[in-house]
Amino acid sequence: MFKGTKRAAVLMVMMAVMAMMALTGCMPPAGAEGGEGNALMSFLPLVLIIAVFYFILIRPQNKKNKQVNEMRSALKRGDWVTTIGGFRGRVVKVTDEMLTIEVGKDKVKMDIMRWGISKIEEGTPERSTTRKKRDEEPEEAGEEPKRKPKKLAPAPKKDSEPEEDPEGEDVDGIDEDDEE
Repeated sequence: MFKGTKRAAVLMVMMAVMAMMALTGCMPPAGAEGGEGNALMSFLPLVLIIAVFYFILIRPQNKKNKQVNEMRSALKRGDWVTTIGGFRGRVVKVTDEMLTIEVGKDKVKMDIMRWGISKIEEGTPERSTTRKKRDEEPEEAGEEPKRKPKKLAPAPKKDSEPEEDPEGEDVDGIDEDDEE
């Protein structure tokens, strides 16, 4: 099930219940003169809807934002992080708004904004195990070892003049005599 589907379903049910309350018992009948009690009852569904929105949508989002901000402010040198763009790396330098992270085997250093960190990973992140598995699998008897494909030779450079065959014909098949 999707993450927010349950919350949205609860919200829809609560809104339907409040709409029924507004249409049935809380609203004064048409043409009826009402006192202060009826005026208060007519604002009750609005107050309940605001309270439901606060406790179901606004408050949890504020808690989540607070946790994310605390996580980002607790970053220190040596932490392994994942950015919102999907880069994984180790924090090398920390300033107020910027971080320098080291990514890849070449240890390329990237400066990113602090808000660009999506999560802090526990310990050293594991590398992809598919390559290890393939290299470590023992080969069965009778099977040839897997080989990598050979690299292709670079394409020959083309000169501005067309190459000629030893018999005097152009490579493209057109004789110089035919052109006249």
